[in-house]
Amino acid sequence: MFKIGILEDEKQPAEDLLKFLDLFFSQQPDLSYTVTWYNRGMALLKDYKRDFDFLFLDIQLPDITGMQAATQIRMMDENVTILFVTNLAQYAIQGYSVQAFDYILKPVSYPSFCQKMERAIQSKLRQSNDVYLDIRTKKGSIRLSCDSIFYIEIYNHTLMIHTDQGVLEQWGSLSKYEKMLSDSHFSRCNASYLVNLKYVSSMERDKVKIQSAWLPIGRTRKKKFLEDYSLYKGGIH
Repeated sequence: MFKIGILEDEKQPAEDLLKFLDLFFSQQPDLSYTVTWYNRGMALLKDYKRDFDFLFLDIQLPDITGMQAATQIRMMDENVTILFVTNLAQYAIQGYSVQAFDYILKPVSYPSFCQKMERAIQSKLRQSNDVYLDIRTKKGSIRLSCDSIFYIEIYNHTLMIHTDQGVLEQWGSLSKYEKMLSDSHFSRCNASYLVNLKYVSSMERDKVKIQSAWLPIGRTRKKKFLEDYSLYKGGIH
């Protein structure tokens, strides 16, 4: 079940999106959804609970812009897929700053909507494919979802696995985990760190932010890391 939010102050564009969603999911028997429509950005922010899968955001709104809403949402939620719906393509391009997945130009046509939605869902399904690892620590074995791993660090031949349960330590090879997690949205940003791309919240020229940690991006790995991240997020086309 996908949870979808629409932020649109005008009735007709909102009704068009609602109609297109109904038609799209009627043709996808294995998928289901719920949708909530907001006509003000502050109403969406006030109601936000980090449980949306997709957000369709208009940019021009009476209270705050869709870009401002997206900026605040990104501070709360790293994983929601954002699609801007606008007649101002030049503003939609700024979506890179909030890791937007794509944008749809108004007036929205169903073929365009369908194409973007198919890509967004495929990207979301790739992100949700989970793998479990059996981690042996000094305190015993732990079965761990790779989705709960923020990043893995190696230091003096010790692997430090940073997770939502704390840091787990074990002996091992980072290359071994890189191979095990090759299909699970992990990528090496340098020789010492294997990053879960799901938790990338910000990037600067030579470093990437995971949770509260800034990790260096190695010069020789930068191109591949950025390619992996772009593929994971789907990109704006």
